[in-house]
Amino acid sequence: MSAGFNTRKTADSTNVWLTPRWLLDLLGTFDCDPCAATVRPWDCARVNYTAVDDGLRQVWLGRVWLNPPYGKEAAAFMERMSEHNGTGLALVFARTDTRWFHDFILERARMMFFLRGRIRFCRPDGVQHGNQPNAASCLVAWHDEERALLSTLEAAGYGKLATL
Repeated sequence: MSAGFNTRKTADSTNVWLTPRWLLDLLGTFDCDPCAATVRPWDCARVNYTAVDDGLRQVWLGRVWLNPPYGKEAAAFMERMSEHNGTGLALVFARTDTRWFHDFILERARMMFFLRGRIRFCRPDGVQHGNQPNAASCLVAWHDEERALLSTLEAAGYGKLATL
C-alpha cells in the first residue's frame, strides 16, 4: 500500500493547487481553511491558514474546507480532519491505494462524493491549469450535516454519493 500520491515530480511540480471557484460556490460557506495558499485570488473560508501559519498547529473551528497539499503532508491533514469535531469537507484524489485513504477516510468518514470527471485545479493566479490531473477527485465528509448538500449535488448530476 502506498503512503503518498505517487506522482512523478518535475521542475514545475507544486503542491499548490487551488480549488476552482465554481466548486466552492456549489459547496457553500466555510469557517476555516487550514491549507490556504499564500497567494490566492479568492478565499475558501472566513479564516485562512497558510503554510506560514502552519494550519496543523492552529485551532480549527466550525465548518472546515480542506484541500490538503498533494504530497507527503496529506496524511497529517487527513488525520486531523478525521478528528475534527465540527463539520466540513475534504477534497482529495480518490487514491484508494494510499494508507491515509484507508486509515482516515474508509475507516472514519461517513460519506464520499465521487465527482463526475476530473477537476481542473487552478494555479495561485487563479488560472485553471490546462492539463487534467492524473486522478479523479472526491469530497469526503465525516459528519451527517453534509449529507443534504452532497445529495443535492448528486441530484444535479455532479457525481455520486456513497455512504460508508
